[in-house]
Amino acid sequence: MVVFDLDGTLTSVDSLWRYLHEAFGTWDQGKDAAHRYLNGEISYKEWAETDARLWAGVPVPKVANILEKIPYRDGAQGVFNELRRKGVKTVILSAGLSILADKAASDLGADLAFANELQTNDGLLTGEINVKVAVNEKNEIIKRIASSLDIPLREVALVGDRGFDLANEECLRIAFMPKDEVAKHRADFIVEDEDLKAILQYL
Repeated sequence: MVVFDLDGTLTSVDSLWRYLHEAFGTWDQGKDAAHRYLNGEISYKEWAETDARLWAGVPVPKVANILEKIPYRDGAQGVFNELRRKGVKTVILSAGLSILADKAASDLGADLAFANELQTNDGLLTGEINVKVAVNEKNEIIKRIASSLDIPLREVALVGDRGFDLANEECLRIAFMPKDEVAKHRADFIVEDEDLKAILQYL
């Protein structure tokens, strides 16, 4: 099984949260919540809920149109095709949003996708969110997914650009275009090539 991060890994957009803030004109308020989270003043869940409230009333089709503009990394489709051909399970695990994770899973052919779900009603965002994936919980989620599929962790590869994407030391860890030193330190392999197919040599 290969578990992929989404933002900054399968797409070149480092943070879907910020991308949407900038599209909706809410980044000034969103930046304040991000600062409070990074300072340890609020939890990841509280941060996500604060962001989601800023988007209450946004039409879902507007969100969909914005997502259509986000390209996948070069080689992404080829990687998923090759892994499928080899019988390898593929999972998208993102502390971002399910609206993009589910779209990516459908477009690329991933077996599973896990991310945070913005709530909707009558075609509008309600301002509520179901937080399923916090950055510091990725390791436990990886364990649960592997267990549910009866796949030993030693047969799991993790692909991501930040340290929290590569948290499980029992797995093979590939830092793809790493954004922090923790990712580089934890990685078994570091890939600085922007074409995702460069990871296939290690899988």
